[in-house]
Amino acid sequence: MKKFLLTVLFLNAFMNNSYGQEKEFVFSKERLTDFVVTDFEGKSQSELFRKTLDWVAITYKNPKEVIKAQIENEYIRIEGSSDDIFCIKALGQVGCQEGIYQIEISFKDNKYKFDIIELKRYIVPSQYVNGGWSNFDLNSNEEYYNKKGEIRNTYKLFAERIPNYFNNLNSSLKEFVLNDNIPSKSSDW
Repeated sequence: MKKFLLTVLFLNAFMNNSYGQEKEFVFSKERLTDFVVTDFEGKSQSELFRKTLDWVAITYKNPKEVIKAQIENEYIRIEGSSDDIFCIKALGQVGCQEGIYQIEISFKDNKYKFDIIELKRYIVPSQYVNGGWSNFDLNSNEEYYNKKGEIRNTYKLFAERIPNYFNNLNSSLKEFVLNDNIPSKSSDW
């Protein structure tokens, strides 16, 4: 009977973790968190959509270039880049590779879903590798872990920087949505 109860409790915990809506991105052996949902009580779907468009205009240097697709009040797909998402530490040195990403922000009343749909890194060609753009597998991080289940030292920065980058981006959007003013607008002119 104890085994049965423990099995039921384990399955219940597993199901809650598997299908619950995540609030932050996490890098684990299994995968990078698929998406996060951010709640906003009292904000309509159209209001969240408009505020997100404003956030893109403030956040990105060329907003019209980063918006790859959009359907009014439904979703916005953005392509961005960063020089410090993919950093590795080898022989005491930290080296970073350029990364590009696509995120899709979908809207419903009182919430939005922030979804990483594509992540790539640029591998510099050398005598050992051909180089070029390489897809980052969003469904498995196993190659970055050793047989004991510990992240390899070389890739510890991946486990920190990748989720931090997207958590910070999502936090920036959340703060912008909650703020009624556009931060770059100054009334002292």
